[in-house]
Amino acid sequence: MKKINKLISKNYSFKLLQYFIFCLIFVSFININVDPEKIYPEQIKFLKNDFDLEKNIEKLTRSKGYLLYKEKQWNERNFFKILLRNYKNSECLIFGASSIVTISAQQNPKSLTKSCNTILNLGLPGGTFEDYFALSNHIPPSEIFEKKIFLSIQPFTLNFNRDHRWIFNSKSYYEFLKKLKFDNLKSNEPKKVKNEIISKSFNNLFSLEYFKHSLQILFYLNKENFKILDDIKKINSAEYNVMLFDGSRKKYMKPNKNNNNINLKNINSRIIKDQWYDEEVLSLFAKYKEYYGKNNEIIFLLTPFHPKVWELENEPIVEAMVKVELKIHEFSKENKIDIIGSYNPKNLGCLSNEFIDAVHPSNLCLSKLESSHFNYSD
Repeated sequence: MKKINKLISKNYSFKLLQYFIFCLIFVSFININVDPEKIYPEQIKFLKNDFDLEKNIEKLTRSKGYLLYKEKQWNERNFFKILLRNYKNSECLIFGASSIVTISAQQNPKSLTKSCNTILNLGLPGGTFEDYFALSNHIPPSEIFEKKIFLSIQPFTLNFNRDHRWIFNSKSYYEFLKKLKFDNLKSNEPKKVKNEIISKSFNNLFSLEYFKHSLQILFYLNKENFKILDDIKKINSAEYNVMLFDGSRKKYMKPNKNNNNINLKNINSRIIKDQWYDEEVLSLFAKYKEYYGKNNEIIFLLTPFHPKVWELENEPIVEAMVKVELKIHEFSKENKIDIIGSYNPKNLGCLSNEFIDAVHPSNLCLSKLESSHFNYSD
């Protein structure tokens, strides 16, 4: 009897192991083939998706409509590689992180009206200078004239690798460094970045969260996860991200007279104490200016933080804002680059009720950016 029980137990364990292995294989197969973030090479995929992202983004720009999508089910960096093809049609190009995504010549109130009649907004969630360079790789300096190129400087921007999402465009980033003829790079070595990509790819392979997003795309892609509409008045904005044809995103504010109930929990995200800026990154920006600055104007853009953030005197974010803003002014004077905006809302006249949250100013606040304009280019 004991032998029989032992055999049954072994058989059950073996079947359980088989089932577990099958589940892992199934999850990894779906994650690789659907691949919401588009991190796996197309050559290893068996399922072919009929959805053509390129055609749909082009349709958005032609129709001058609205794109509704669910953020976690898409790698937004793929959107902007396609949108960037329209750079010749815009007077101003704006590279940045999420704090600049609502800057637009289409939304009201409009932003940068003294500087720009038309804008292509290339703001990315977690956007770093590596993202700016990776996208810039697709803009030949011989084909871009009399443009204003805005580079948003966040308190973390003047450092390497402060957000991991840029690494999926790392090939384009390194190609651009070669174009800049910058050979002294000590940080972000290609081998290190390659290891990060491998690590991310492996983690996503068996991730249940990634699997969930994959299934949502697989079954509902053309119905609910990606829509292009001419009118969004009847749409529940809480369910979707909304992007306009100029790349800007629409953000909705909850009515709040004072807006002082601000979540400050992650305010030091991407900030490392006593590592406020890297001289090597500043050298790269100098090269960038040299690369595009002959026929175009390079402008640094600073967006403000909520007044409540400035009350956190002992937090690293406040020291970062003070030191980085001082440094970028010093650098801009030396390299003849204008600066528009400030981290301090008082310098722009932005009130606490003109912020979406601690780090994202509303369109009303962003419309005041040009009230602080330092002309260092003359």
